[in-house]
Amino acid sequence: MIPGAIAVSQGITLRLCRRFPRTPEAVFRAWTNPDNIRLWWIPAGWTPAEMEVDLRVSGSYRLGMRRIEGGDTVYVHGRFLEVCVPQKLIYTWKWENAFEQMLETQVTVSFIEWEGGTELELIHEALPEVSICLRVRAGWLDAWQRLKKVL
Repeated sequence: MIPGAIAVSQGITLRLCRRFPRTPEAVFRAWTNPDNIRLWWIPAGWTPAEMEVDLRVSGSYRLGMRRIEGGDTVYVHGRFLEVCVPQKLIYTWKWENAFEQMLETQVTVSFIEWEGGTELELIHEALPEVSICLRVRAGWLDAWQRLKKVL
């Protein structure tokens, strides 16, 4: 099994934790502000496209990226189910133009105060299969390396 992953009847649940040397407010802001998201969420070989975040319960978000060599824009989008600034976010997660076999999933992010910094806990639920869970895990861990540099 993948480290941090648990198989459940509704798919695979991935749980990841990482500590950052910044306050929960700073990490939450980096996670939710489109100007900050574009600095850490986009992987190498890609460029940011539109980034929209309506940070409220039932508000939506849409994050886009495009390969540097060209091609269609890939989006992830969803709705906020819970917004507790700066402690917790719960939102749906659905790919557009990528991972077509992956149905809507759910992400819970907790920003926990820890010794002057933040412990970030991410739970990504309802991943359909191990191969996708591995890719999602690698994507989050890679993004967190960039997030650390931005913070």
